[in-house]
Amino acid sequence: MPVRNPRSARLVALAAIVALAVAACATGDTASPSPTPTLGPTTPPSANPYTGATAGSGANVKLGYLSYGDIVPYVKAISDDIRAQAATAGVDLVTCDANVDPSKVDDCMKQLTGAGIKGLILFQGSLKLPADVCAEVPTGLPVLAVEIAEDPCAATLVRADDLRAGQIAGAAVGTWVKANWSCTYDAYVSLESSTVPDLNQERMEGYRQGFQSVCPGPITNAQIGPSADREDTARDAVAAFLGSLPGKSRIIVVAMNDDGALGALDAAKAAGRESDVWVSGQGAEPRVRDLIRTDEHYLGDAAYFPERFGETIIPAMLDLVAGKTVPKLLLIEPAWVDSTTIGTIYPS
Repeated sequence: MPVRNPRSARLVALAAIVALAVAACATGDTASPSPTPTLGPTTPPSANPYTGATAGSGANVKLGYLSYGDIVPYVKAISDDIRAQAATAGVDLVTCDANVDPSKVDDCMKQLTGAGIKGLILFQGSLKLPADVCAEVPTGLPVLAVEIAEDPCAATLVRADDLRAGQIAGAAVGTWVKANWSCTYDAYVSLESSTVPDLNQERMEGYRQGFQSVCPGPITNAQIGPSADREDTARDAVAAFLGSLPGKSRIIVVAMNDDGALGALDAAKAAGRESDVWVSGQGAEPRVRDLIRTDEHYLGDAAYFPERFGETIIPAMLDLVAGKTVPKLLLIEPAWVDSTTIGTIYPS
């Protein structure tokens, strides 16, 4: 495996396909606007009915799987579970890895659609425009998309529930702030991303919604770092925020990924203010789990469980092949991971 890109595993897969300029980090002790608009009320999707493949349920069924690129750890975790669940079901799984290379998508599509598959699992992100990829899908072939919608050909989309993850994490952080500080704190720092605005909007607005469900009212001294989704940019943003908050010792930092949380901790340490900053991220990647276990200033993460995607993807794909009705959107339920739950969720 190659050396890990400094972006979070999931953001590598998503941000690499979005050609948007990254805005400068907001600084100062006044509230900064969020880089994405506030979400309105949303209708909860139908419950995900899938909990794993049934042994032998896919016997004599050949499925195709196009991977965005298993060099990305988040993608590989999804791919590994797809393979494992396909093996449980007895599916003949034909795979092709685009290796994060748009030029390889066409070859993969030709290989898969020419292999006599009965259904296609499509995880190409937006390496190519969905309409261009869909044009290569034979008429009548069922398609299931992973993480990014593939209209018009995909009947179903399986992705992480980013809004719910933000709400869970925000409520957990709010519960900690209420228990320890009676909801009285000095600043709320939100480390966001302008390169993936839709994803950012769901995660970070979810954070705010969850936090305010426990500590109601306007957020105190809100600070927004819209270009802080990497360790280096998060470190710089938090260093600037700390410089504008002298003498403040109750600073909450919430980040859209684990890079942001790690950068915030680094900035606090460099400033000699480790005791002033408490962080929460999203992802619960292996590299932060020991910190969650041992560092009281790392409050916890929302976990996305890429290692569980196959439990939904394979049985849903088999239902599509069988002509059964499958929900258009299937979300993977996140969970809060902190020092009290990590031993159960991720045993060391």
